Amino acid sequence: MYEEFAAWLDEKLENGLPDCTAAVNFNIYEEESGWTIQLIASDHFDAQDDEWACFEVFSTGEDLYYWEKDSSWEEIHEDVREMVSTYLEKGRFADMLKDFRAVGFGFVDGDLELAYVRD
Repeated sequence: MYEEFAAWLDEKLENGLPDCTAAVNFNIYEEESGWTIQLIASDHFDAQDDEWACFEVFSTGEDLYYWEKDSSWEEIHEDVREMVSTYLEKGRFADMLKDFRAVGFGFVDGDLELAYVRD
């Protein structure tokens, strides 16, 4: 599954993100028959307030990464944690993502988790 996620993300990051991007987030959605991830870029970041991810300056919109898996939301959250962490270690555009103040992920109607925060 990671390879497909990485290919999707590479395509989305190939042309860069807006210069005003402060942080990025991977929004997770539960779909009728699977799960999706949407990448957004925000011009805000506040480690104490998840609302930073609401200030979108870029979004993949309806061009989502989709996969089918019969799992609990907790398992899906862990799958996304692993995919994002692996991408930050060895992904084609990992350095670009690490230039931002933070990389987060989480269900769109839940709390965010920070996978990376720049010192």
